[in-house]
Amino acid sequence: MFNKTLFIHLIKTNLKIFLIIAGSLSLLIGIVMSIFTPETMHEIAKTNMDAPVNPLGDITTLISFVANQYFGNFALIFGIIYSIIIGNKLIADQVDKGSMAYHLSTPITRTQYTFTSAIYFVSSLLLMFGLVFVVGYGVAEFVQPGELPVKEFFALTLGSLLLHLTFSGITFLASCLFNRSSNSLALGAGLSVFFYATNMLSGMSDSLEFLKNVTIITFFDSNAIIQNESYGGQLILLVGLTVVLYFIGITIFKRKDLPL
Repeated sequence: MFNKTLFIHLIKTNLKIFLIIAGSLSLLIGIVMSIFTPETMHEIAKTNMDAPVNPLGDITTLISFVANQYFGNFALIFGIIYSIIIGNKLIADQVDKGSMAYHLSTPITRTQYTFTSAIYFVSSLLLMFGLVFVVGYGVAEFVQPGELPVKEFFALTLGSLLLHLTFSGITFLASCLFNRSSNSLALGAGLSVFFYATNMLSGMSDSLEFLKNVTIITFFDSNAIIQNESYGGQLILLVGLTVVLYFIGITIFKRKDLPL
């Protein structure tokens, strides 16, 4: 089902957006690792101690600072943007522009096209978060050696990757479902933004904490990872959800009518 020629084509056509997002995330993890100093963060934490809402979360240690400020903000936002753009571009945008007719006129089946696109999407995210881990670990060891607990940092990176694979599954399914790019974005981007917004609102007030039950971001429990609590089951759920979303998307695209 995998088509090497198509895979190389997808790498070339999506290289610019990949480099922008991956480069931004790599730069930001380097900055986050560099600016942390225990004294400064303790002072900032004290000033927010009595505030009704603490937007920074726990920032008293390097790993908690990275978890809350990088994986809870920068990686989350940039990863969602990447999934929205690429998910829509891989399938729905090709159908909408008429490019899909050209691709399917070659010796490529619908299943080969969607399966290869899915492999590209997943592998690009794997490479992206692999770079994040390597750059983050390298900068931390250079700037403040011994301060970063590698096991927890790896678990945070892995958890964030699995979360964004699920986001990619959502946008990929939406892209396979619709022939119009606008409809694909309405569903894929709409759900992704909804999950992000509900997660953000759930931390603003105790009365809104119930919103954690309606967002997939809850499955990425950074606090449990930092405190060495149980989190494996949640990550397995993200893997299962990702597989199901991609499978449904590939099946739908194979069977639906296309305006070719």
